[in-house]
Amino acid sequence: MLSLRPRAWLALAAVLLLGLALRWPVASLPLERDEGGYAYIAQRWLQGEAPYRESFDQKPPGIYAAYAAIERALGESPTAIHWGTQLWCLLTVAMVFLLGRRLFGEEAGFAAGALAAFMTVDHGLLANAANTELFMIAPLAAAFLAALLAAERESWLWALACGACTGLALLFKQVALTNAVFYALLLARSKRRIPLLGAFLAGAALLVAPMALYLKAAGVWPAFYDCVIGYNLAYGGATALPDYFKNFGLALGRTLPSLWPVYLFALFGLFQAAAPAVRLVLAWLAFSFLGSCAGGYFRVHYLLQAAPPLAVLAGFGIAQACEKLKLPGRRALALLVVLQGVLSGLWYYLPGPELAKSRRLYGANPFPEAVAAAKLIAERTSSQDRVFIFGSEPEILYYARRKSAERYIYVYPLFVDAPDTAARQAEALAQVRAADPKMVVTVFVRTSFLASVRAPLDIINGVKDLLRGYHLLAVMPAQRGNIGAMVLGEDAQRMWKRSPMWYDRRIWGFLAVWEKNQ
Repeated sequence: MLSLRPRAWLALAAVLLLGLALRWPVASLPLERDEGGYAYIAQRWLQGEAPYRESFDQKPPGIYAAYAAIERALGESPTAIHWGTQLWCLLTVAMVFLLGRRLFGEEAGFAAGALAAFMTVDHGLLANAANTELFMIAPLAAAFLAALLAAERESWLWALACGACTGLALLFKQVALTNAVFYALLLARSKRRIPLLGAFLAGAALLVAPMALYLKAAGVWPAFYDCVIGYNLAYGGATALPDYFKNFGLALGRTLPSLWPVYLFALFGLFQAAAPAVRLVLAWLAFSFLGSCAGGYFRVHYLLQAAPPLAVLAGFGIAQACEKLKLPGRRALALLVVLQGVLSGLWYYLPGPELAKSRRLYGANPFPEAVAAAKLIAERTSSQDRVFIFGSEPEILYYARRKSAERYIYVYPLFVDAPDTAARQAEALAQVRAADPKMVVTVFVRTSFLASVRAPLDIINGVKDLLRGYHLLAVMPAQRGNIGAMVLGEDAQRMWKRSPMWYDRRIWGFLAVWEKNQ
């Protein structure tokens, strides 16, 4: 049953408060580039511009809808976005708590909920950022609970709910499809498999079909297909099989300092053969992990897809360890695991400068610099002026509240080894020239391009030609201890004259800001 006694309500409230407390020190971090893209597209959507046609991004539209809701309800700021995301993450925590309790008992439920509260903020998983995974895993966890209830009660209503939650997850990220397959397999084991599977598919259609109809009515279906389906098929098949293992090893290694006790207790829970539900959770974990494998890139936040089943399994392992060792204060062990994770990243959880935390999390990525660059752009342009960012830093556009001069707010599609790359570069340059941007930002960070050695370079020459009509306004040099520092005017021009930065020369700064000549 889903009904809870007062003691269970208190336990649930405790893990929810834990999640809020862990988010507090990092809620004001500047946006990273993926967050910046979602926030920018949502911002433009609220102003009447449909996604995809004028803003290229490869994610389904659910993430933009979520960001738009947060921006409308809480305001347009990194803090508002992160707190809005945390409120959504509380649903994940609650679902994991209920699943752990239902499958393995009250102590396991509390431990699972506490681990979920920690993992959905953990710096090792880059869960500080409001990425698609954090939005996807809440409905995926709810869908698993609904699938269990549907199969147990042979209830088409619960199967409908399972499908609706799965459809919602698919609107956040395509890799939820692996979980969808698992939930369908669970329902297929029931005696009433036909009506249950039918209800499951109907529930998914209730969420997916209206969005598809909207995209069709808005006239952006071809652009949607290009971004979300066509480009992703090429992007997802670009990784060689040996690189899958290398990339996974690197991602796993990054999570070990904060999550190694979680992995150990999950393994301990896995070998408790007396619990049949373990096999069920293990299957859930396997299908979730399969989703995080898509493309073979294994960005660390991709692993968040496996966080709910991992938390449930580790929560069971903690409860079993306490029972076998007859430890007093059983819930304290789960909190000790969380405490270990916090201590492994004390710099992250203690109060401190947001820009310094961002630099430590993301290295040389220019996320701290984006804040100052956007402020300068906003001061020197009007709301009608266009801005061209040569690099994948749409957070600058979002902060400045300015429209991009071309649709490739991420330049990654312009630098892949693909037959249509040259055509995309020509399209982008034509759009920039037509828009006649008031300001240009040239980014000098490798991760903002991830250029293939076989990609054409026509656009780099095109940007150099474009800048003949601009003058240098500011540079942001790479300086230790002076994060986000900006050099303006004649000082910037003198620095540039001594050592002009370009993509085939020595790079000594993060980005440069250019203003159109009068």
